[in-house]
Amino acid sequence: MKNILTLFTVFALSACSVSHGNFTVLSNRLVDVKNFDVDTDKKMNNVTGRDISHIIVFVPTKANPNLNDALNDVFRNSDADLMTDVEVTSWRWYIPYIYGQAGWTVQGDALKTRKN
Repeated sequence: MKNILTLFTVFALSACSVSHGNFTVLSNRLVDVKNFDVDTDKKMNNVTGRDISHIIVFVPTKANPNLNDALNDVFRNSDADLMTDVEVTSWRWYIPYIYGQAGWTVQGDALKTRKN
């Protein structure tokens, strides 16, 4: 009985994380390539953006978290419009009938190419 309870606990508290790759340049906005300079002081290192959906009991608070909203989170918080050296990950975890989360994470360097 103890083994069955341990096995159930392991499966119930499991999580999943999927790396969708590393990207040299990533943006969902129009970018002026004339102003694209990676060695600039406008570059912000190691920024992170997330789009999260909370799952309460079994009802999600947001239909589908997505990569676009995670990128918008970075751009809104850093006043940038382009990311370099980006790692994209989707993840989820769930404790049945209690609580869970699902989401996207983008992490990399942010850079502003547009003029004010």
